Amino acid sequence: MSVYLGLDTSNYTTSAALWHPAAGQMQTVSELLPVPEGTLGLRQSEAVFHHTAALSGLLEKLFGPCPPPVAAVGVSARPRDEAGSY
Repeated sequence: MSVYLGLDTSNYTTSAALWHPAAGQMQTVSELLPVPEGTLGLRQSEAVFHHTAALSGLLEKLFGPCPPPVAAVGVSARPRDEAGSY
C-alpha cells in the first residue's frame, strides 16, 4: 500500500504530509522555525539550516519505524501566483 508525501518549507514553518489513498486519510506534521524574540526574522541561510534539520524529525513522526512505499513526492517550489503571496 503506497502513500504520497508532501513537503513544504515556507512561512517560517517546516511541514510534511502523508496521503493514505486506501484509507482516504491525511497525516500532517509541522514545526515552526526558531526566530529569536525581538528580531525581524531569519537570514536565508539560517532558515535553510533549520528547515533541513527539522525535516528528518518530521519524517520520523510521519513514517514511524516501518515506512510504507512512497508512490510520489510533492514539494513547494515557489510562492503561489497570487498578489501578496510570498
